[in-house]
Amino acid sequence: MEEAFSQKFILLQRGSNQKSRLKFEIGEDLTYKSKELDFYVTDKIVDITPEAIVLTENLLVPSDITSIYIKNKDPRNSTIKNLGYLGIGGGVIFLIATSVNSLYQSGDLSQVGDTIAWPIGMVAGGFLISKLQYKEFKNRGKNKIQLVILYGE
Repeated sequence: MEEAFSQKFILLQRGSNQKSRLKFEIGEDLTYKSKELDFYVTDKIVDITPEAIVLTENLLVPSDITSIYIKNKDPRNSTIKNLGYLGIGGGVIFLIATSVNSLYQSGDLSQVGDTIAWPIGMVAGGFLISKLQYKEFKNRGKNKIQLVILYGE
């Protein structure tokens, strides 16, 4: 007797862009907002059928989902976060270098006041960029929630 295996997962995709695909598999936590509830609920995925998602405390049909929280799941967020840290770090290094240069050349921090806007702008820009992360996947428009079940031998 041959053994068959199956792979079941939930696929979130924006339009036809394959780079923005996110996969939730059995055993993972799913944080979602449904049409009945106006707040996020986190539950563990137990099984995936062709029609519904079986959770530990609920049975969920993809059409009932209004949004899924993806901040910790989306790999693009790490790139955005790193870009934000780059701006913050650059601003801090610029401030330190200006302070050391001012102390070395004139013995006080008089030159720092002339260039203080640059490091403040860099730190503020880095902070704002870090807040632009993808937080939720809304189930509307071109966004699709698909239940995928693959069978193999």
